[in-house]
Amino acid sequence: MNFKKIDYFKEEYKARFEEIHLQEIYKWKAFKCFQDNWDINSSDFTSMLKASLDKTANLLSTGNYWPKGMLIQNSEKSEEQVRELFHLLVDEEEDLLNRINGFRSGMKKINALNFPNKKTYHKHRAIMVYLSLIYPERYYLYKYGMFCDFIDNIEYSYEPKRGRNENIGQYLNMCSIVRDELVKDQRLLKLHKNRIDEDCYYDNNYNLLTQDFIYAVTYHLADDQATLEEDRASTDYSAPTITIITNENIISPKGKSDFNAKLTNITGQQRQNKITGDAGEVWLVNYLKKEQKGSKVNHTSFEEGDGAGYDIKLVDRDGNVKYIEVKTTKGKCSRPFFITKTELNRSIQEREKYYLYRLYDYDKEQDIYQIAIINGDLVSFCEFPESYKVSVKNYA
Repeated sequence: MNFKKIDYFKEEYKARFEEIHLQEIYKWKAFKCFQDNWDINSSDFTSMLKASLDKTANLLSTGNYWPKGMLIQNSEKSEEQVRELFHLLVDEEEDLLNRINGFRSGMKKINALNFPNKKTYHKHRAIMVYLSLIYPERYYLYKYGMFCDFIDNIEYSYEPKRGRNENIGQYLNMCSIVRDELVKDQRLLKLHKNRIDEDCYYDNNYNLLTQDFIYAVTYHLADDQATLEEDRASTDYSAPTITIITNENIISPKGKSDFNAKLTNITGQQRQNKITGDAGEVWLVNYLKKEQKGSKVNHTSFEEGDGAGYDIKLVDRDGNVKYIEVKTTKGKCSRPFFITKTELNRSIQEREKYYLYRLYDYDKEQDIYQIAIINGDLVSFCEFPESYKVSVKNYA
């Protein structure tokens, strides 16, 4: 991701804020209307649904795209079945893609019985609207074309394919990184706050603001970046310094706890660590694609999810494979980081094929990290566990 382009578009967004606001404020009104009326357990679910979606406008109805109409028509004929689909969709204990696919297939079955000659229009775009309306602090409005165009404008590493489930996870990760950049701009947040009146949903978590920015870049601002391209062409960018880490570089932690109490904002810290980590992975994928010409670089953690024990799989022109785990900090290389049991086991299994890339000392102006690399198993780096997994019998 090119953060210099993000900064450029952010300045353009603020400069044309009032103009864009007048065209897009309906989204905040739609969210307010939904939040005021939504009740999944309503005795009259269909009427509630109509009231909740009353102001969604072209989010759910435009041109030849009519998911709102088909949802309400199906609810009028099969109210409890549609209600049950929403119960499944909002169950945050379940995997997101399973919920999306379940809602999509469920709507197709209901619609086939009620309106066999009509489309359902319920693909990723419509279902992400529902999730965003229900959980505005967790999700982002999504359009495939918008996602593709924004990726091109900011040089994000992922290559979306129409209808692909992985697009959603990639989009959510990208939005989190963009949001982290937007909330640092106090003038932008003030402009945003001042436009919200009593008829609008107050976007306290700035997810809707983030989506509005992404939409604005692709539909309002993308043609205004010639100056930025000229600046980039005339700028010299230095290459990162690459260091190899060996056992001699290890700083062994204390084996004994000092029992000092600490107050930590766990939720905030975890969120920031996730955003920093995702940004580092995206940067490294772009870097490897440029430096390893002819190699195949797969962003495994984004395309398939966490749990593989590595983030990136690289296959060079000779067929040699590297499994790369990325640990990112914007600070010094010596800042501690955590290795999971899965990562450790994968490093033991792959040995010489396994690489841990430590990204550090981020320079935003140059959009560059320094890199330190560990090659091989991580056994010698994992001597003192910080936590243990414990299970007990269910006595209830």
